[in-house]
Amino acid sequence: MDKALLEWISLSGRLLGTLFYYSPNEQQSQTVLSLFSAPDWQQQWFIQHSETQDLIAKGLKQNLPRDYQVLFIGPNELAAPPWSSVYLDKESVIFGESLLNLRAFLQKHRIIFSLGTNEPEDHFGLMLMLSAYLAENKPELLAEYLEGYLLNWAYRYLDLLSVQQDYPFYQGLALLAKDTLLFWQEQTNIEVIQSQFYR
Repeated sequence: MDKALLEWISLSGRLLGTLFYYSPNEQQSQTVLSLFSAPDWQQQWFIQHSETQDLIAKGLKQNLPRDYQVLFIGPNELAAPPWSSVYLDKESVIFGESLLNLRAFLQKHRIIFSLGTNEPEDHFGLMLMLSAYLAENKPELLAEYLEGYLLNWAYRYLDLLSVQQDYPFYQGLALLAKDTLLFWQEQTNIEVIQSQFYR
């Protein structure tokens, strides 16, 4: 992979990963959200969905911490759970076999990836940040990781999130993430094998 692509995967993976993983109240998110308040932010992205910018702008005027709570924390059942095992494991549970497979990949390649929380490593936001880490530190593993651990379920998750009409910021963020991952996939010539989804 060329240097410019790796740099884009690193940057876009960190920015998007932050917004999917951290609450809008946290400092990490505040910094990234300020970028999306700039009028020309979309010029830096490869956007295919024309409504993305309008949804994000509309969502920034809403109560983002509340929206994040509903979509990522609960207490009600999440409409689009952000963990791979919910989609890939027959039991459709957190801490399923796909998480164990990801942990085996990390262990095999001696990658220590933890933010000091009990969050399963197969959380979509964490996995985007892991993509950035690999682009920066272990680019030879990036294609294997994207094909076998992220892209095999991410589009399903993003499709579910993008139809949550009461939460326009996260609708727009889902569309932006989908366009970004499609660009990564196209530029890395990865063919994703269709997975069996259980949700």
